[in-house]
Amino acid sequence: MVPKKDDWRPYGDYRRLNTPTVLDRFPISHVHDFTHILFNEKNFSTIDLVRAYHKIPVAAADVPKTAMITPFGLFELLFMSFGLCNVAQTFQLFMYEIVGYLDYFFCIYR
Repeated sequence: MVPKKDDWRPYGDYRRLNTPTVLDRFPISHVHDFTHILFNEKNFSTIDLVRAYHKIPVAAADVPKTAMITPFGLFELLFMSFGLCNVAQTFQLFMYEIVGYLDYFFCIYR
C-alpha cells in the first residue's frame, strides 16, 4: 500500500506482466507536433481528466493478471492503473475516439 494525499492505494510490481506484453503502437501526441497549429488561434478549451485513467475498465479476461497481495488481502484491478504498460496508449486511443473528429485536438491531462 502506498500513502497518497487523501488516502491509501494498492501498488503492484507489474514488471513480470509487462515483459511479455505486446506493446501498443498508438501514437501519443507530442507538444512539438501541434504548437505551430496554435499560432494566432483564439478559441481554446480544456477538459478536466482527474483520475481518468482509473475509469477505463480492464478486460474481464485480464483482471486476474492484475492481482496483488497486500496486508489487507488480495486485490484485482477492475480499471486501468499506473504501472501497466500500454496504459498511456490506451488512454490516448480513448481520447481520440471521443474528440478525434475535431480538426486539431490536443489533450493535456494531469
